[in-house]
Amino acid sequence: MLNNIETKWLYDFLALEEHRSFTLAAETRNISQSSFSRRIRALEEAVGFDMFDRGAQPLQLTEQGKIFHAHIRNTLDDLEYQIHKLHGGSHYKNKITIAAAHSLSVFVMPELLNAVPDVQEKIFYVESIDVDDAVLNLKEGRSDFIFSFYNEELMSEPFRHTHIMDSTLYPVCACDASGKPRFDARAAMLPLLNYTDTSYMGRQVNRYLSTLSSERFTVSFVSSMSDLLKRMVKQGHGIAWLPDYAIRDELAHKELTVLKLDNAVMKMQVYLYRLDARLNVASESFWRAMTALRSAQ
Repeated sequence: MLNNIETKWLYDFLALEEHRSFTLAAETRNISQSSFSRRIRALEEAVGFDMFDRGAQPLQLTEQGKIFHAHIRNTLDDLEYQIHKLHGGSHYKNKITIAAAHSLSVFVMPELLNAVPDVQEKIFYVESIDVDDAVLNLKEGRSDFIFSFYNEELMSEPFRHTHIMDSTLYPVCACDASGKPRFDARAAMLPLLNYTDTSYMGRQVNRYLSTLSSERFTVSFVSSMSDLLKRMVKQGHGIAWLPDYAIRDELAHKELTVLKLDNAVMKMQVYLYRLDARLNVASESFWRAMTALRSAQ
């Protein structure tokens, strides 16, 4: 049974998780560092476990602390939302935080939000970050969702997932004035606009390239952003693998064309991931909308 836990201690905990420094968190909470430290220790004593590994630099959450953070952040969000409603407030919005693959946030997310009921009552925080950082944020409860491609680590507990869509990665180049490819797929060498090695699409492309002669493609430009690669391709700088959802219009208007390269078309699956912990009202509503969207397809 939990006794005498003060709400301000929970906000202290969130501040310390955010800043990972007792000094900075205490300044944020406008109290002395010694008082702040005592409140964090009082909270840990009340729940019966250490929430932070004080020997780590910078400060890190313990495994229990990660789970606690995921629950408390959403619990406090809901508490603020419900109290505001009881006071007659109509402008308070629950936050939904999403770490999204860059191309999905640019090309897919706006359309996806059309399926969300009462979207104006929610506020979405969408950030494009490295996949490893996104997974860490999800584990520690800093993000509600990851909107990304297949990730084996996220397919089992303590995570949940729903399949959103299938996609295809095509090798493409710009067309000339007559609608023909600017580059000959049969050429001995082709200029390649590639993804960074750590990106999901970069790993797919590099896996394909590893099966070919190292002299077939010459890398001239590298980026993690498919929309930037698309701009470079359209200007005739080389070829690149681009996802179907990013190039539909360009293919239809013959600005871009798919090159005929053996075994070069790659299939991808897109998922929405979450931690298997209670989310705030808005996030749970968003999750239900996304699972219903997939079921209706």
